[in-house]
Amino acid sequence: MDLLAAFGVFLACVAGCMVKGASLGWALAAGFVCFFVVGVRRGTPAPALMKLAVGGMATSMKVIRILLLLGLLTALWRAGGTVAFFVWCGVRLITPETFVLVAFGLSAVFSLAFGSSFGVAGTAGVILMTIARSGGANLIVTAGAIMSGIYVGERLSPASSTAALVSAVSGVDQHEFQMRMWRTTPVPLLLTLVIYGVLSVLCPIQTVDAHIVAALEEGFSLTWPTALPAAALLLLPWLKVSAMASIAVSCVLSAGCALVVQHVSAGELLRACVLGYRSALPALAELMSGGGLISMAGVVVIVILSCAYSGMFSGTGLLDPVTGRLGKLAERLGLFGAHVAASFGCSALFCNQTVAIVMNAQLLKEEYRRRDLPDMELAENIGNSTVNLAGLVPWAIAASVPLTALEAGAEALPLSFYLYLLPLWCWFLSWRRERSKNRNKV
Repeated sequence: MDLLAAFGVFLACVAGCMVKGASLGWALAAGFVCFFVVGVRRGTPAPALMKLAVGGMATSMKVIRILLLLGLLTALWRAGGTVAFFVWCGVRLITPETFVLVAFGLSAVFSLAFGSSFGVAGTAGVILMTIARSGGANLIVTAGAIMSGIYVGERLSPASSTAALVSAVSGVDQHEFQMRMWRTTPVPLLLTLVIYGVLSVLCPIQTVDAHIVAALEEGFSLTWPTALPAAALLLLPWLKVSAMASIAVSCVLSAGCALVVQHVSAGELLRACVLGYRSALPALAELMSGGGLISMAGVVVIVILSCAYSGMFSGTGLLDPVTGRLGKLAERLGLFGAHVAASFGCSALFCNQTVAIVMNAQLLKEEYRRRDLPDMELAENIGNSTVNLAGLVPWAIAASVPLTALEAGAEALPLSFYLYLLPLWCWFLSWRRERSKNRNKV
């Protein structure tokens, strides 16, 4: 009963944060206190509980380092003109019959470079929706295409904090994990491209506003060196350079572009790194401003508290009843099916992709140990399910924040084909593997 009461208080706090627009970190902090009290009531000493929570927090350190570097990267890419360069190139590719396809493709490319669905939605996504509104395009289809694109890099980009978190909570190497993510991507990605290619023809844009291109050309020097930070970030991991080192190299190149190509002063650049970049051109102020270390503060708190939950739950067995039920579900639907159920359940309850990832590992890790399966299989199943499926829960911030940035509603989610084609394809592959194993046993 005490555990249900703790969950009740926590969910009420989550609802309050959603209504007030406050950070979910406050709800997670309140929930931590509630679950801590439950743990003490059930016989675990407070010092032991705190030690378990701190041990869980240690898992987050690798992710936090990447998050802080990403804060620098998102500001430096803006200041150095890298974001502007890719938007400028993408917008120039738009024709009436290719707009929806370009919206998906440009969002996907940005996502592979940025590794952040929120960052892409707030830059390229806002620009594409502005073009869609001024040009008379179908806004729901356009928003669906952008929502699909911004999640491509969440699993695949070396700059993705989500991929870093999945590998950290699963206990696997991030580079190897992401190489495996590429194996399951081609089929759903090609299907998505075909669908948006057809929708581009069926729902053409009427006109393309040239003012955005003109504003980008006025605000930035759009020359080839501005593409180097993105090229480094995409290519270095294939040469087995770590994610941290790849992001650091990209940051250095971006700073060079800002100082030499865009003629940003050293003082302005330092301010941008901490507080975020601010465009001096009014036409670009809303579209290009953002990033910086301060932009990652809320996310860092959420990651730390989520990992603290994991440590506390694993040491006290508070979630054993839920773990048992998921184990039975895995017997009926397979492990991937259990991950799908846990993904939707955790995303709907906690309204947060980060917490859903941590909880998926927490709830199903023992099932992998019982079956003597490697940690990499756990990481793959989380990466192929939870990462995308969180974006399909309308009230979870994985969906609500990008949709708010795009000024679109939840009706765009059924048209976000990549978000569910990938898990469906992976579920089919999992089912086929299980079937093949059962045949070999017979």
